[in-house]
Amino acid sequence: MTGRLCLFFLVLLTACGPKPGTRHLAALEQALHQVDSAAAVYNQAAHDAAGPAHARVDSTLAIVEARLQGFAVNLEQGKPFSRLDERRRMLKRQPGRHRRISQEIDRTRRQIGLLIEAIVDGAKVDALGEPIDTAYFRQAAEDELRISSHLIEEMDIALDFLEKGLRDLDGLIHRADSASIALTTPPAESPI
Repeated sequence: MTGRLCLFFLVLLTACGPKPGTRHLAALEQALHQVDSAAAVYNQAAHDAAGPAHARVDSTLAIVEARLQGFAVNLEQGKPFSRLDERRRMLKRQPGRHRRISQEIDRTRRQIGLLIEAIVDGAKVDALGEPIDTAYFRQAAEDELRISSHLIEEMDIALDFLEKGLRDLDGLIHRADSASIALTTPPAESPI
């Protein structure tokens, strides 16, 4: 009887022992919180302004280039145009970058949430029917932590490009337009 009782308690302790992957829960929950916090800041930015701003810069540069056709411009004179072209490049990819990052935010939240749920529920197989064990959870946690860290970095870079692309855009457009007019307008003749 004593042997059976010991065997029963041993089986009970094994069944109630820590579930595979529980050591990763804190890091995954923290990563999910960090993604949510970064996404909240990211989603408040003026992403819709990038497309129209790019169109304005593109239009201004087309006018400037047409106006300067046949004129030689030195490096100093060309600075307003170079700055405007730099903004065009920053803003050009912003709508696509925003779509991709938004999709990645959703994917990352979902994947980390599903992984946390699988750990908490003590899942034995994944959605594809693959067996889940400690090594599976370790690899999946490492992957999702790496992906979430990269995503947060991508959000920061995209916000930096957006902010730099939109900063003082009206002034920059005005300076480039004015410089092109000044370079192509013949000097007024002075009365003798």
